[in-house]
Amino acid sequence: MEQRLLSPGGVRIRRLAVVAFLVSAVCPRAASAQEGSRFAIGGEFTVAATDHASTEDHAHSTYLPGILWRFGTTDPGWGFHWGLNWYAVDIDRPIGGTSTVLGELHVKPIMAGYGYTWVVRRNAVTADLLGGFAFGSMSISGAAIDAYRTRTGVQVLDADASNVFVLKPEVAIWHDINKLLGLNINVGYVLARPEVRITTSSGLDARRARADQFLIKVGLVYSIF
Repeated sequence: MEQRLLSPGGVRIRRLAVVAFLVSAVCPRAASAQEGSRFAIGGEFTVAATDHASTEDHAHSTYLPGILWRFGTTDPGWGFHWGLNWYAVDIDRPIGGTSTVLGELHVKPIMAGYGYTWVVRRNAVTADLLGGFAFGSMSISGAAIDAYRTRTGVQVLDADASNVFVLKPEVAIWHDINKLLGLNINVGYVLARPEVRITTSSGLDARRARADQFLIKVGLVYSIF
């Protein structure tokens, strides 16, 4: 079989054709909004940042992948909204005078609220305020167990976290890329102050944890039907 080598110009033309095909498949077109979608699912990536407070337990900044879904399309005007926004963060605590990674705090809020949505062409922008109840749990780290034993002379027997009320103001943007793809950007602030309790051989060490999180989420969903 005879094989032919492409000239440099032919290679460039072929590359430009591939790029043009990809752009035409992804870029939005006038009649291809995700309007007929009833359910879409995909993934998101969350950056959670927090400020530190030396007088109490505080959370680290985290980077979390997750699942994102969308039911139907977004209508303009006032309306009710809901959210789960479950997350887990590493908590620091001073043990024997030295800040130590205490362990992982799990916060699982179930929230509902009210807000307003503006719809402009392919974009739906929602500003709302959510509030609800969060279930808390705690898993202590090996470093914290060792720190309690070596610095304070006590043994750790148990670790848990209290349930707590949470609040989250947020702004969310949905952008319909085409009939199948939707892009979501969500910026919000979760206020959560559960009590983290460490039971040791000498008693109970209970302190409020500053688990507030400034959240930025970016996700993409694909319309299934």
